[in-house]
Amino acid sequence: MSMHVIVCSTNSVVLDAVSRAFNQHGHRLTVCESSLEVLGAVGVVAPDLVILDLEAPGLGGPLLVSAIKELAPGLAIVAVSTKPDLDARALSQKGVAFATLPSGPEGAPHPFLTELARIGRGGPARSAGAA
Repeated sequence: MSMHVIVCSTNSVVLDAVSRAFNQHGHRLTVCESSLEVLGAVGVVAPDLVILDLEAPGLGGPLLVSAIKELAPGLAIVAVSTKPDLDARALSQKGVAFATLPSGPEGAPHPFLTELARIGRGGPARSAGAA
């Protein structure tokens, strides 16, 4: 079954990871560069999953998540950030999976790519924050 995924990011690492993880399985991907684009896309394309880079321009993480939940209450959301100081707890209380994007050794598969590939195969989203 094909999924429609919206990704909101201007980070090339995030975009590459999402693209490789979902395109290879035949899922549709809509790329947004700001939170306002995401809000518009959620109402138009009926996605199955939204991946939010919390460092993308526009609304802050908790506010954006609340707005998306208002538009599409059952929509799965995965929030990502390269800044571990962002409040993952506030997002997880809203039912959002959160992944901190650690910098790994050069050439190693990015942990986020591994998680996205698992989700793309139909596995449930889970929190992937620091342990």
